[in-house]
Amino acid sequence: MRWLGKIYFSVKDNGSLLCIGKNRFCQKQKGDAGQKASRAMEVVFDRTFDYSIGQSALCSTPSLINRYSVHCNSSPMSLIWRGMVDELRVIPLSFNSVCNDEKQQQEETDRVILLLGMGYFTWSGGAWNSAPFCLVARRNE
Repeated sequence: MRWLGKIYFSVKDNGSLLCIGKNRFCQKQKGDAGQKASRAMEVVFDRTFDYSIGQSALCSTPSLINRYSVHCNSSPMSLIWRGMVDELRVIPLSFNSVCNDEKQQQEETDRVILLLGMGYFTWSGGAWNSAPFCLVARRNE
């Protein structure tokens, strides 16, 4: 499966707000045996996490923290994922500060939001042994 990004949402549960996310993956569907070209792609949601604003492991500024441990079962593979943590910094980009031409100015809703992240396992060195990744925020209408 190929990783496509993350989805974030919140739900109310007994009056409290739960902030939950999932990773998005692209999975090939098997087509008919005689038709190789008819393989469709399906988006699969897996590896659930809780998210919140919290203290970064590397510096004193707050980050968007994704923790996977609460959603891991007792299977041997989930023991690895139990220690997974993502830290993301939200960076809003506005083209208005770069372009003075009124035709090129973007509406507030057209802003690009970039999320710079690092993912790490607590058992393999933690934040000091992280893998970087980047996301571009997209709102579903």
